[in-house]
Order: sequence, then structure tokens, then C-alpha cells
Amino acid sequence: MQLQEESDMEEESRKSFAQITLYNQLIKEMDDLYRVYAKNCNLSETAFWILYCIREREEGAFTQREICGYWFYTPQTVNSALKNMTEEGLITLRAEEGNRKSKRIYLTEKGKETAERIVVPLMNAERRALAALGEQETEVFLQTMKKHTELFKEEITKLTEGAEPM
Repeated sequence: MQLQEESDMEEESRKSFAQITLYNQLIKEMDDLYRVYAKNCNLSETAFWILYCIREREEGAFTQREICGYWFYTPQTVNSALKNMTEEGLITLRAEEGNRKSKRIYLTEKGKETAERIVVPLMNAERRALAALGEQETEVFLQTMKKHTELFKEEITKLTEGAEPM
């Protein structure tokens, strides 16, 4: 009886690890789809996501800090991309009223044209792919991803509480 229980637990463990591996591969594949798309459009991945989030918001401008929080990039990564995008004429940076340190990011005409040519078609492809799942399956998918992310974040927090930095 005990041998059967141990065998069942080992099988469950193997299955669980196979599922985690598949999940991680799918996440990496999705990341790669975006990375390759950006590269094929002659954009860095960070520049692509900056254009994406500015285009997605449509009204109002982001600060560098907001983009870092929105896409989980480091300030150095965003700053480097913003510098390159400014040099390429895609964006302008304007100081906020009352806070000269914080600058808002605005698309130039060239930036707007680039976003319309590159970002909008990709957004439409994303919408079509989700629509193909159907409304109910899309809701379940998004709710499950959100729940899994929250649970995994809790697990990572448990692992790192009190841990010494490497």
C-alpha cells in the first residue's frame, strides 16, 4: 500500500514538473514572438513596449517611472531606450509642471506614424487571437493567469523573505 502511494506521488510530481515546464516554455515562446516582431520592425524590445503602452493609453502621457512599473523594466533599461527613441525622433520628453525631474513621454509625428504602422497591426492580431478563443474561454484564461501570477508571487515572497542577497 505504501509503495503504491509513493509511486502515485512520484507520478504526480513528474506530471506537475512537466506542466510547469510546458507553461514556462509557452511564456518564453510568447515573449519571443513579441521580441522577434519588434526586431523585424527594427525596434528594440523595450522601444516596442514603450510605443505599445503609449499607443494603448492614447490619452495622457507616461513618465519613465510609470513605464517601469507597467512593464517591469529597470529604470536604466527604460532610460536607455528613451534616449535612443529621442535620438531617432520617435518621442519627446517634457518636464512636468512643478517637478522638473519627472518628465512625460510624448510621441512625435514620426513616433505616432511608427506606432500606427507597427503597434496597431500587432494589437489587432492580439485581439483576433483572443477573439478566436471566444469570450468565455478568454475570461477563464485571463482570470487563471492572474490567479496563478498572484499565487506564484506569494510563493516567491515566502522563498525570499529573510534571504540574504546573492
